[in-house]
Amino acid sequence: MPPDAFSVAESPGRPAGRPQRELAPCVQAALGALGNKYAREGVRVFLFGSVARSWPQAPAGADFDIGYEVPPGTSDPARLRRRLEDDLEALPSIRPVDLVDFSAAPESFRAAATQCTLPLSHVSRPSATR
Repeated sequence: MPPDAFSVAESPGRPAGRPQRELAPCVQAALGALGNKYAREGVRVFLFGSVARSWPQAPAGADFDIGYEVPPGTSDPARLRRRLEDDLEALPSIRPVDLVDFSAAPESFRAAATQCTLPLSHVSRPSATR
């Protein structure tokens, strides 16, 4: 589907009807680069929520729900979060970002939110033929 085309999302437990648009290649590439950067440091960074369910498309008005897990032995988790926040502010997108530390989240939330995740380190640059 061309990047400017719309489709209708259908996801379990949610009504169909929210128009979707493919995320811009520069946004997909930036998210992939972010995932790879932190993966090299042992930090798991991933999408969850509606964008993860419909990747590489996103429902109209959806934010980026981004989770991360602080590796055991991290000396300054607050500094890690600040770095992530700074990097996310630089994304070439106007979509809001919700950043969640899954290392500190309640188990009930983690169980529900991780039913559909997309590790950012697995996001690749879109092909030029799209």
